Amino acid sequence: MKTLVASAAMAIALLHPQEPTVTSRAAGPIRRAEGAPNATTDVKNDNKVEGLKTDEVQIYVSLAELKNTEYNRVWVQLFNHSQSPIDFDPQAAILLNGDKTVRAEVPEKAAHSIQKFAEAKSQELSSAHCTQMFHYECQPTAAQMQMSKEVLAESGKQVEWVRANAMAKSTVTPGNVAEGAIVFKKDKKKADYILKVTVGSQLFEFPLSAQNEAPSYD
Repeated sequence: MKTLVASAAMAIALLHPQEPTVTSRAAGPIRRAEGAPNATTDVKNDNKVEGLKTDEVQIYVSLAELKNTEYNRVWVQLFNHSQSPIDFDPQAAILLNGDKTVRAEVPEKAAHSIQKFAEAKSQELSSAHCTQMFHYECQPTAAQMQMSKEVLAESGKQVEWVRANAMAKSTVTPGNVAEGAIVFKKDKKKADYILKVTVGSQLFEFPLSAQNEAPSYD
């Protein structure tokens, strides 16, 4: 009799396995496909927002350039609908362009690079461009000086934005949201990417495109 009871209990356990945790549930990557039941699309602030959802997580991403810088930014919004905390590290995100991998930039490094690039451009604009030989007293025009100041002002806003909005490594508790920007260095030309971002132990993939326009203050 004891043997029969034990066998029945084992059969019930096999038929009704324990609910897996968020960590153990992940199988393969989930790639967004247009029209799929788990995919959403929206437009906010003139930027296309792509979404994916599972029973535990909803994640939205949007790629846009940081104007007049060498960087793009991916805005991420992550909702935890599970019963367990979910770890998220934005620095683990990557953009794939064929065989080329573009890794997430450290936010402070990106901010410093934006500032240095603008300072160099501002210095170039405010320097005199003499077209006549032996013209020792040539000076930058008022327009050049004004543009030099505008370059520094605009870059200052970009630096401040990166520092204020960059996403940090975090643990998203049940029912809560994490959002912010992940910064990536631009390629030299227009490109189609696959964004790979891991939430907990689940890998999500989003096809994205970027114009990768070079900085221009003309």
